[in-house]
Amino acid sequence: MAFFNKKDIEFKQTGSMVTVADDPRAELMYYLNTICGLVDLNDTDPNLQRLRNYKYYYLTTEETERLLVLCLLLEPSVFINKCIFQSDDLCPDASNEFYEITEVNNHLLVAGNVLIGGRNRRVNKIMAFKMSWIQDYYYTPLNILLQQRQTRRQNNASACAIL
Repeated sequence: MAFFNKKDIEFKQTGSMVTVADDPRAELMYYLNTICGLVDLNDTDPNLQRLRNYKYYYLTTEETERLLVLCLLLEPSVFINKCIFQSDDLCPDASNEFYEITEVNNHLLVAGNVLIGGRNRRVNKIMAFKMSWIQDYYYTPLNILLQQRQTRRQNNASACAIL
């Protein structure tokens, strides 16, 4: 872990503007892509790249389920104050902003690794976010997809009961 406490350190924004479809799957895929950009998760799922492609949000039911499971495992609390930091000041023109890890603002405690699923993962970058980002790209789409999954299961159970 490294603690940076210099007032004169410059830091470089590395983010870019993106467009995410207004679909809970695309929003969660964007969240997953963001987290994968921060932390090395290459060996988590063999189809991780497809699940990260938020521009393509037509997923099968099985892929949507894998996306949900991964996002539940990679919930924001795992990363907050380790490699993502709530700071409106650090993302004035967007709801989130990425920074190179070696160029961190003057009083952030950055973890070199994050424990995910019992394994240490290397932190590649950090990200500042506004609370609206977490709400828009994690909690709201996750809740929508979980409700849809519950409705599907109830409908399937009702259909089986009728038969």
